Amino acid sequence: MAEMIIPYPQLKKIMKTTCEIDLYKTEAEDIMDVVEKKLADLFEVAHRNAKEENAKIIKMRHIPLTKGFLNSMDLFKSIIEEENIVAETIKKYVMKKIPGDLPLDDIVVDNLPLITGTIFIIIGRVIKALHEDIERIRKEHIEEAKKVLDYTL
Repeated sequence: MAEMIIPYPQLKKIMKTTCEIDLYKTEAEDIMDVVEKKLADLFEVAHRNAKEENAKIIKMRHIPLTKGFLNSMDLFKSIIEEENIVAETIKKYVMKKIPGDLPLDDIVVDNLPLITGTIFIIIGRVIKALHEDIERIRKEHIEEAKKVLDYTL
């Protein structure tokens, strides 16, 4: 079983609140795998952007966050306190997964929980956009969302 960045009961509630879809534990673990891959992709590009600038540290401007990503980040921000999500746990988990040899700016570290949570929401929102009447996320929906994110993130 995959270690969950956000505990399953909280993630289930977040998906219901933000995307109006139900999430079972097995699919939550599948989404977790996609989130880890997308985090690695974002920070691979951030690392490359920082290197191109000859920067010694990865800053927020190096992370390729689109307008849609930032809008979803605002949505996640609005529920993070309501759901009592422990940001420190997310930070520690993500710090172990980020590739590269450049350190992260403190502002980037502080935003890791938001960036991570936002990817969960984006996956849910993509699934909901592709399947308006969906009530429960299934494995095939996650695969579709992963393909969309592979093309866009």
